[in-house]
Amino acid sequence: AGEALGGAAAVLVAAGGDHTLAVTLAGALWVWGMGRHGQLGLGDTDNRLAPTLLGAEMAFEGSQVLMVACGNDHTLAVTKDYALWTFGRGDHGALGHNDKDDKLVPTRIEAQHFGNANIICAAAGQSHSAAVTEEGALYTWGDESPDDRMLAGQAKLMPTPMATHLLQGARVGCCGHCLPLLHILAFAMGTHARLGSADEAAPGAADATACAYLMMPGELVRQLVEACGSWPEG
Repeated sequence: AGEALGGAAAVLVAAGGDHTLAVTLAGALWVWGMGRHGQLGLGDTDNRLAPTLLGAEMAFEGSQVLMVACGNDHTLAVTKDYALWTFGRGDHGALGHNDKDDKLVPTRIEAQHFGNANIICAAAGQSHSAAVTEEGALYTWGDESPDDRMLAGQAKLMPTPMATHLLQGARVGCCGHCLPLLHILAFAMGTHARLGSADEAAPGAADATACAYLMMPGELVRQLVEACGSWPEG
């Protein structure tokens, strides 16, 4: 697998309907699979049968890729400068650019559409998307399906903040960054105000380094807390 990615180690992978992506430790993005809507971000609609480098310097203004998410035919990428880029199929507004056009190359959603907040993670459904800011605000856009509870049955062509009452006052957080040096896969919710707890008095809320309290050996918990505390959402 390393040879297929230019000898680099993959730290995160994502799969869409017919395309796959891998992020390396150095923040490079490799793509392969079906490209008919531009979901590979390579500037064309051709398929790729093997991993192909989507150069960070050209595609993301020199910023490394931190994480990616795949919809059925579209892709989201969060970069090290906390920007969100989207590309691929846009006919449901899933790319968040106020249109329904396909994008063949990564296209940045400007920070002003997220209240000038940093984006720390993103997710993609079949034809809708979501992103979470450093402060824990949730934005959604895309598919206008009446069965989509998150989007309330309305077309959203631009990132739209989720009303706080729908989340019962909670903030959204993510602790899923790859921690390759520790080889830890971490996810924690509800024990820290920055990680989803609506209760400011929750254990660890007053301590910005208290990321998670899990049923783990003490040393692993210590490593997890220290590692997560170094990330914006920790």
